[in-house]
Amino acid sequence: MPAETAVAAEGSIRSADGTRLAYKAWPHAGASATFAVVHGLGEHSGRYQRFAEGMARHGMATYAVDLRGHGKSDGQRGHVDSWSQWVEDAAAFVAHVEAEAPSEVVPLGHSFGGVVMLSTVIAGKLPRTKRFVLSSPALKLKAEVPAWKVRLAGVTAKLAPRLALDNEVDPATVSRLPEVVEAYRTDTLVHSKISSRMYAEWGRAAAENLAHAGEIRIPFLILAGAADPLVDPAGSEDLHRRSAEVSELRLLEGRYHEPFNDLGSDEVYALIAEWLRR
Repeated sequence: MPAETAVAAEGSIRSADGTRLAYKAWPHAGASATFAVVHGLGEHSGRYQRFAEGMARHGMATYAVDLRGHGKSDGQRGHVDSWSQWVEDAAAFVAHVEAEAPSEVVPLGHSFGGVVMLSTVIAGKLPRTKRFVLSSPALKLKAEVPAWKVRLAGVTAKLAPRLALDNEVDPATVSRLPEVVEAYRTDTLVHSKISSRMYAEWGRAAAENLAHAGEIRIPFLILAGAADPLVDPAGSEDLHRRSAEVSELRLLEGRYHEPFNDLGSDEVYALIAEWLRR
């Protein structure tokens, strides 16, 4: 089937605690590599069809999961009791892809999913992974969160951990392509929720990932939009400095938050393919 008309197969797995996780797969005959994609906050696996089609043109297959609380997976929208739940989700998903794919599996995490992927690697949960990719890892937000909101999140994370607030993501920050922005805005599986517990867990995980970045022993590629209005590329630069022996950073000039769904995305697909073929 031509890449531009690819239709995703759907399935589900169980995470370590039994939570059902939905996923999509875009197989490619004779694939030289298979991606296991973990999405960002509020989105879902279906938004990676464009990426799957782009990488299929380079002979690579793609799987993408819906983390708990997202897409078609179980769980309260935008909530985790502990960051470790997302880590276990990612580990279970990558293991599933490894069991199905005949080629090397390359984990890829975008935004919040990039922080999840880092946590999963650092925790030693991906023993068969040889290399991985991060896209706009949410290690540092571009906009400063008001101090009162940070204090409130700290309190409610303990007293009302499931209290969900609006994550205040402006769809116009994800891409410079109007059709992508409109699709994000009208997608019924996209949500704008983040619980106070999740916010607190994310902050802790981001700090721990940077603190332990020097412990990573496998190569990884970091992609960051230099003009990302949502996530500060300085976080990616800091990560690269702390893991320079194994990481490669590509700052993408003019790109917004989603390099796979932005102007010039074909160049990004080619960049990834070239990195993997070294």
